[in-house]
Amino acid sequence: MVLIEGVHLIEAALTAGARMDSVFFTASLADGEEGRKMLEALPRKGDSFFEVSDKVMDRLSDTESPQGIVAVVSYQPLMLQEVSTSAPPLVAVLDGVQDPGNVGTIIRTSDAAGADTVVLLPGTCDPFMPKPLRASAGSVFSIPVVETELAPFMKWMKDRSMKLVVTAADATDTLYDTDLARPLAFAFGNEARGVSGELREAADLALRIPIYGRAESLNVGSAAAICLYEAVRQRRNR
Repeated sequence: MVLIEGVHLIEAALTAGARMDSVFFTASLADGEEGRKMLEALPRKGDSFFEVSDKVMDRLSDTESPQGIVAVVSYQPLMLQEVSTSAPPLVAVLDGVQDPGNVGTIIRTSDAAGADTVVLLPGTCDPFMPKPLRASAGSVFSIPVVETELAPFMKWMKDRSMKLVVTAADATDTLYDTDLARPLAFAFGNEARGVSGELREAADLALRIPIYGRAESLNVGSAAAICLYEAVRQRRNR
């Protein structure tokens, strides 16, 4: 059961096949053209629609400026073995990423880059909390997001002949000097500590993103975008 807020997220959840259990909306939303069309399009099952006051909406909402509609939806994420992969596969792995904005951003970027799935290892923020949901802009419903342990994930990768790549500031090889067109999974680690020692030991490759200015490092969300799109660029140029 997931609480989602706003027209865009609700539309994304519906497109992904989520079931609406209950919807709460304000009179001002129902009076607007966009809001009225959405309410008319939502499937109604029993007494599941509730018009509420602005004060109640403020309590239901997690944002400073509520959009006038929230919904409780039922959504069942895929298990790892249910994920279909393209050829060659491209996967994003989050290893203990804890900032909600970073988690949502990486899911959104993975979706935009056409990755096959986003794998969440233990210690990573719950992607269905309000902030990651908003940061994903609905992509959490449109790309498979799978929570799993390291051991089954490594077996899943091995079965698909995939290479595990970690990003590390002290790596010798750079992102741009490496063949990223092969089947691979990019792992992105905790904001403060990076990827875990266990994951780095299991990795096939450690790569760094060159930094040409004075910044010491990159935000993990920015690093993920650079890595995933470099892989996409190489694949499209083959």
